[in-house]
Amino acid sequence: MNLITINKVDCKDCYKCVRYCPVKSIRVLSGHAEVEHLRCIGCGGCVPVCPQKAKQVRSDVEIVRGLLASGRQVIASLAPSAAGIYDKKLPAIIATLKKIGFSRVEDTARTAEAIARATADFAKKSPIPIIGTACPAVVNLITRFHPELVENLAPIVSPMVAHAQLLREEYGEDTPVVFIGPCVAKKGEATEANIAAALTFDELANWLSEDGIDIYGNGEAEYDHPPVGIARIFPLPNGMIRSADLPTDLLATEIISISGLREVMELLAELPNLDGIKLIEPLACVGGCINGPGSLTGPSPLARRASLLAVDRFGHGATPNCIQACYPPEPLILPLPDSEEMAAILRRTGKRTPADEHNCGACGYDTCRDKAIAVFQGMAEAEMCIPYMRSRAESFAGVVIRSTPNGIVVIDSALRILDANPAFEHLFNTTLSEIIGRPIRVLLDPTPFERVQRTRAPFIRQELAHNDLVLRESIFPVTDEDMTIAIYINVTDDVNRRDKHQLVKQETLGKARQVIEKQMRVAQEIAGLLGETTAETKVLLTRLIRLYDEEE
Repeated sequence: MNLITINKVDCKDCYKCVRYCPVKSIRVLSGHAEVEHLRCIGCGGCVPVCPQKAKQVRSDVEIVRGLLASGRQVIASLAPSAAGIYDKKLPAIIATLKKIGFSRVEDTARTAEAIARATADFAKKSPIPIIGTACPAVVNLITRFHPELVENLAPIVSPMVAHAQLLREEYGEDTPVVFIGPCVAKKGEATEANIAAALTFDELANWLSEDGIDIYGNGEAEYDHPPVGIARIFPLPNGMIRSADLPTDLLATEIISISGLREVMELLAELPNLDGIKLIEPLACVGGCINGPGSLTGPSPLARRASLLAVDRFGHGATPNCIQACYPPEPLILPLPDSEEMAAILRRTGKRTPADEHNCGACGYDTCRDKAIAVFQGMAEAEMCIPYMRSRAESFAGVVIRSTPNGIVVIDSALRILDANPAFEHLFNTTLSEIIGRPIRVLLDPTPFERVQRTRAPFIRQELAHNDLVLRESIFPVTDEDMTIAIYINVTDDVNRRDKHQLVKQETLGKARQVIEKQMRVAQEIAGLLGETTAETKVLLTRLIRLYDEEE
């Protein structure tokens, strides 16, 4: 069930969602996260922790719009946590839901007390510890990651499923029921239970905002069928236990109530070793359903709890004809690397000995070996090891700086030398030990450095004569750092070649001028000789013509 998707364009490979996800259902490929839906339990915790807002929860708004537009009777089942989320706004919310087309609005907790009592009765008769929970994320956690504990799950439906069944019994099997609450995982549970749709409180708020609906412009209304008073606390830790009228004394060794997925996972891992436990009430969200990921806005968690406890309701609960549930195990068969494969993966990030395994958790996994297993399973990339990639980048940068033929020097705001590379030492015939901490003026004119620090603009000098060398000087400030870097490129050979070329050019031009002058002299001499010859020829021919005329 694809409950959560990720916009890869907005995902900035920060690995925060990987760090948060308790079951590591986030796969990272090419630096971007994506949800592995077979592993995802739908807790929705990765949505609010994403700093880039790249996670989207599946929206059922269009489904609900279509149902309301169809003219059919559509009933809203509003989670009991609504009283804590909306507080005094709740009557306005109920009125608004009716205004937009819901024929009835009921509190899901109408069936909560019956479900709680049925769970407690089952636990009393069971020879093994019973896990009673209305939280589908916890159910998914057990069926997929602890299939050996499926027999410990109370085979009883959640209040949401029970309420939908009750409403269909009362108003017809084809009556669409829409659940509205703080939970992302309820969307998956609703689909499996043939509930028409499940909206989060955030989805409802966005829907009303997009349509320009003012919740205060529709008056106020009450639930069409209020629940039994005690069931109002069902969304809180101990809520199911209290609704079943069981003792909640912290010293009661037979009953455990716990919230927060990591704490729940620790308890499930230890459950086979615990003695004397009869009933466990686990909730995925810390502090209970009132802090679900689908209710990101609103009052603080403490204020929500206080509002929920302050609600004074009266009414009669109800039980549908069938509240039994079946939770088949859905174990994930995940391959594990052998010792050689594990070692090979660790070596890819420079971890050749146990001392190299820092277990910093920056990649999102608790240990380097956990990350290596994720790499083997295709859930992670070796490059997610931030300390390794940083040291690798620093190593590459160091190699480049040390091996470049260009001199590099770093100075501070007081124009003192902080560092220099071997090429700089060679160009300026010095050693780092001699110049470290000393003013730059011991080697170079400090004026350009002062200018760069004052203007924060680069300075480039094409030719700087230093001893027998000609250098190209480039000085620039380091952004957001109180440092200046200068790079010196030896252009002596280029300048010498340029000067030699200039000399050859001048010599060639001189010789060309000499040739031209000589050719001009020859041409003039030839022209003179041709002129004399032409004149003599003319005189001779004139005389011949004249003699010929006289004979005639």
